[in-house]
Amino acid sequence: MAKAAKQPDNDTIGHNSGDLAEKGRKVLFFINRRHYLDALAVKKAADAKLKLVGKAIKEDLGEFGLDQIKTYEQAQTPEGQATIKAQMEATSQAMRFAGMPVGTQLDLLADRAPLDERAYRDGEEAGLRGDTLANPYNEASHEGQEFARGWHDGQGALFAGIKKKAEEASVDELIKGSDEDEGADPFADAAE
Repeated sequence: MAKAAKQPDNDTIGHNSGDLAEKGRKVLFFINRRHYLDALAVKKAADAKLKLVGKAIKEDLGEFGLDQIKTYEQAQTPEGQATIKAQMEATSQAMRFAGMPVGTQLDLLADRAPLDERAYRDGEEAGLRGDTLANPYNEASHEGQEFARGWHDGQGALFAGIKKKAEEASVDELIKGSDEDEGADPFADAAE
């Protein structure tokens, strides 16, 4: 049998103890309200930033660019790869049901590229992701050298792309900045 909760002694409770509890709850309410509003503001700012990133992706990669990025991220785990393969098989089946011609290869997703080509491709992808050079192959082997070459090429392409985007953004700022000065007196500084 459970013990009954000990009742506080009436001599230790003041006549305004209900008010203190209410005041304490009110303070906690406003503290938590501030935390909630701060977190909500951060969420709104992050949502706005995510929307801008989505627009940039659509501009750079086209209508399905964001889907490609999401699929790539999903493919980084074995579970995600299994899900993607199942989705592709279901899509392929639906296409056959609709009478659309579908490839006749049994294993469409098998990677038949030679090992050195796969090593280069894996290295390039690691470089494009911005990963540090962590060669999974023996560095003295041909595959190890191809991975490193791919990583360096990926890093070069990544930095060139970042530099190009930054230059485009600075040109956009200069163009926007010149619009703000429109109508201003170009000789205002000279008159002083």
